Amino acid sequence: MTNFVRIGVIGLGAIGQNLLKAFTAHPEVQVTAVCDLDASLAERTAQPLAASVWTDHRRMLDEVDLDLVYVAVPPRQHHAIALDVIAAGRHILCEKPLALTLSEAQEMQRAAQAMGVVHALNLPLHGNPGVETFHHLVRDGGLGTLRRAELTLVFPQWPRGWQQNPWIGGREQGGPIREVGPHLLHVILNTLGPVARVWAHTEYPTDDPGACETAALGTLELESGALVVVSCLTNVPRPEQVSLTVYGSTGTAGLVNWTMPVSALREAPLESVPVEGAQAAAGTRLVQALVGRVRGTSGDLVDFTIGVRIQAILEAWERSSVVETWVDVAQA
Repeated sequence: MTNFVRIGVIGLGAIGQNLLKAFTAHPEVQVTAVCDLDASLAERTAQPLAASVWTDHRRMLDEVDLDLVYVAVPPRQHHAIALDVIAAGRHILCEKPLALTLSEAQEMQRAAQAMGVVHALNLPLHGNPGVETFHHLVRDGGLGTLRRAELTLVFPQWPRGWQQNPWIGGREQGGPIREVGPHLLHVILNTLGPVARVWAHTEYPTDDPGACETAALGTLELESGALVVVSCLTNVPRPEQVSLTVYGSTGTAGLVNWTMPVSALREAPLESVPVEGAQAAAGTRLVQALVGRVRGTSGDLVDFTIGVRIQAILEAWERSSVVETWVDVAQA
């Protein structure tokens, strides 16, 4: 008889539902409990899974035997719910960004480490074969000395069509820098190294003080001294663009459409680079790694330590937008 890894899911919005499919597809995982403030949504989700239904996550933690809990609620609620999960001794997977503030993220990291539970952040680009190919191109592709990098984020509408919810378009929790930024910041940290300081300019709607940014322009200065120029623009008549380009003294490498690697040496045009290996879905990779770590074996995860480093950059970005000058990134 299979000894299932028992999963509880808190938050059943679009993101939570998406990863729920990867959990249910894994032969060693059992989604045992689901929790959402919307009782009817929780009931509909639980019925085909034969999972128990909850609207109070604390009661769920008290009354259901769980190995791991996936926290898929809006960012403002991450801190309190994650601390409850960790205090209950459950392994934890949390959505990004890790928290609403750096201090909250640091407290979550310290609590998870002190309790000795597995702690992970859901960043689907981690382990993606195209992103891994880009990483090797930058490190081993003959680009020479790093000159500059450029991160471009363009969205024809924000929130995107599949993201219609009360918070994703708000200034407190949402916006493209906070929502999409962590994915690419992780790639930058992993490929180019730590960020030392940030300069940012952010534009908000003049008629809605609660709305998130419509545009942003900034610079990340790496500890190496190299610069990453960041350009973000929403609500323009263009297809979505998420790209990262790295310029070296002898070559260029990039990611286009999130995960497609391109490269060129010297003045040659950028060309697609073949990606080797099977491209398993991000959710499949993540769930497999979680199962391994919960069972005490191997599993490549982005842990809360990386989440804190990303949070430090986001906080420096937001602070710089206010003070209109360079802001040092807190050491995490």
